[in-house]
Amino acid sequence: MLERSKDRFLINVAYENGYRLVEYLKKNKDVLSISIAGSLRRMKETIGDIDILVSSLNPDSIMEDFVRYPDVKIVLAKGSKKSSVILRDGIQVDVRVVKPESFGAALQYFTGSKEHNIQIRNIAMKMGLKINEYGVFRKDTEEYIAGRTEEEVYKAIGLDYIEPELRENRGEIELAQQGKLPKIVKYKEVKGDFHIHSTWSDGTASIEEIARKAQELGYEFVGIADHSASLKVAHGLSEEDLLKKIQEIRK
Repeated sequence: MLERSKDRFLINVAYENGYRLVEYLKKNKDVLSISIAGSLRRMKETIGDIDILVSSLNPDSIMEDFVRYPDVKIVLAKGSKKSSVILRDGIQVDVRVVKPESFGAALQYFTGSKEHNIQIRNIAMKMGLKINEYGVFRKDTEEYIAGRTEEEVYKAIGLDYIEPELRENRGEIELAQQGKLPKIVKYKEVKGDFHIHSTWSDGTASIEEIARKAQELGYEFVGIADHSASLKVAHGLSEEDLLKKIQEIRK
């Protein structure tokens, strides 16, 4: 299975690496808040690198644990505000540490997208405000308005909270202004998967493994969609193999 192309990684590879690292860093008592950011948080299909944001009053402690993470292959840079490494899978991870009062603003800023953030800043400017990774401020007095949470950042400029998956400047800001944002489908709402390949053709899991994973996820159904004999390059099933597979499924 192709896991990377032109220095981009499939979301499953980035997701596994990113959230495993988050769980590792959470063990540090100096972590006050922590979250994935960037394109991984927006759930893009391919990821260039992994961004992790931490709020802490002791950034050096966080960075020390980060560069000592067992899966780190190369330490590219280490500082009190930002450190970068390359993991064994080849994917780069950047960790930034901010103060608690800036965590929401920084999370919004570093989650992106760039196009979404440009529109957010434009709205703030028209209101006499300034938004950056440190918070929301009045332009004339530099008075701090918001920044501890993303919700208060969006509220400060008159918007409903916008889910990360929608932040692509494709109309979500206008919908937030109107109070008409769509609901995001949550993992717990997914009832099944209609398109799964097994080891009978070009998949990586057996029928039994698929069934067990489906049960673990609470699925109500799965659809096995192995290739037919017409696609020989993907180990398409002959009529005989198809009948055998059906018998295995019925077990």
